Amino acid sequence: MTHSTPPVVQVPAAPGPDSIRILVVGSPQAVENFIYTQHRLGYAEAMTWSPPLPTPHPGQILRILTKRLSLSDLQDS
Repeated sequence: MTHSTPPVVQVPAAPGPDSIRILVVGSPQAVENFIYTQHRLGYAEAMTWSPPLPTPHPGQILRILTKRLSLSDLQDS
């Protein structure tokens, strides 16, 4: 039995302690549907997500959202 090392995805660190990064990986249609659902729910504007990025998996993409948390979000932790 051989064990292969999974590929490492290079994700830049969030720009500050009050920021988070959300990664969505899946088929292009599934990722777009998720992003537009988050937009309709008022969580994040669709245009604030990164452009589609390739993944090591055929038929899948990655998109990243960097979101700054409000002071009240940080105090609830």
